[in-house]
Amino acid sequence: MIKRLYRTLLIAAAVVVAGCGDARGGGSEMAPVEAQAREGRLLIVGGALRSDNAAVYRAFIDSIPAGYPEVAIVPAASGRPAHYAGQFLKDLRDHGYKGPVHVLPVAVRDDRDTEEDESTWARGAFDEKVVATMNRVGGIWFVGGDQTRITQTLVDPAGEDSPLLAAIRGKLARGAVVGGTSAGAAIMSNPMIAGGDSLSALTRPGTDEYAGMEAQESGLLVVRPGLGFFPGGIVDQHFDRKSRLGRLIRALAPSHSAGLRLGYGIDEDTAVMVHLDSGELEVIGSGNLILVDARDARFAGEGRFAVDGLLLSVFSHGDSYNWQTGEKRMDGAQTRDREAFSYEAQQGAGLALPNSRLDHLLGFSLLDNDKSRELRRYAFSEAGDGVRFRFEQTDDSRGYWRYGSGTKDQYSISDVRLSVEPVAVEIHQGSPE
Repeated sequence: MIKRLYRTLLIAAAVVVAGCGDARGGGSEMAPVEAQAREGRLLIVGGALRSDNAAVYRAFIDSIPAGYPEVAIVPAASGRPAHYAGQFLKDLRDHGYKGPVHVLPVAVRDDRDTEEDESTWARGAFDEKVVATMNRVGGIWFVGGDQTRITQTLVDPAGEDSPLLAAIRGKLARGAVVGGTSAGAAIMSNPMIAGGDSLSALTRPGTDEYAGMEAQESGLLVVRPGLGFFPGGIVDQHFDRKSRLGRLIRALAPSHSAGLRLGYGIDEDTAVMVHLDSGELEVIGSGNLILVDARDARFAGEGRFAVDGLLLSVFSHGDSYNWQTGEKRMDGAQTRDREAFSYEAQQGAGLALPNSRLDHLLGFSLLDNDKSRELRRYAFSEAGDGVRFRFEQTDDSRGYWRYGSGTKDQYSISDVRLSVEPVAVEIHQGSPE
């Protein structure tokens, strides 16, 4: 029998629990109150959010303003919109959220697990009844999938906001929290990265053609207009597992970035809480926030892509950064003059080299190593096109070390100089003699 998940979601969304006016706990029911005009918060998640990541779920729940205690889920990005909306709803309940939830009928793909045809929801963002459900909403969540489906459904062909998107912006301005994971993170900036892999982005021209979900994993860099909730730079996600440093760097080139010079790469199962009023970013979760600062970088004007003068910083759980003032707060003991290691770091490329994660590479092998001032890493295709990443410790570079969970080393890194240069290699294929 076909699962009736969609109907279950509608029932859950329609239930108003008596006395749950504050969605985070008890208390008398509150009528919506017009808060003073102020900007709200963004919770930007790098994808693959674990259901047991209490810190991230509580950050979202605790940011819902009391005057607007309900939650709306926008499932547009997903190929299984009801399923993933239902998963997020379950996780909210498991982490203590008790208020009403609205699964908004905004999607372009049918969910095979329901009797409803969700592909008929393509114009849901223009429906007055759908928009009206936003009256008491103070928490909006975008599920993952394909970020172009979000912009396709929330923005009209002329580039104007749908009524639903206008309502979301209004809520955000009055103190709501807008969150999203994976594709729901990508749409936070404008422009947004729609697809492509790092090596292709650094060795081949970009394209305006978007091939679909397969472009999320490989292919030419695609940059499209995003929703622009976050004005501080360009956001990328699944950053650690999918090695997206290269494509974020290329997206910051003047030909793509629309003047934005800061890039934010967020690891999986990791979130950044953005306070729009103050400019403060807080890192939550097991991974890192990678900040690429291109404000003083020099991008090659012609020929193969190259850039010099980037500054790379790595933020760990509990660290913060203010994109308006540039202030960084990183916990831990400074590594400078107290390096833990003393060895000649290997230069090169490939799976045999240690510390493939940026926090480990720049921590263990560079800033916490008194014999190392520069690291070089290479990436290349079998056709021979490649790039060299040159990481340099300068007098302004800082490293901070502390234990994370148990005895897990946790590094935070500030202002490592980075350049990317084209290289060509000769690949010999076939079996060795």
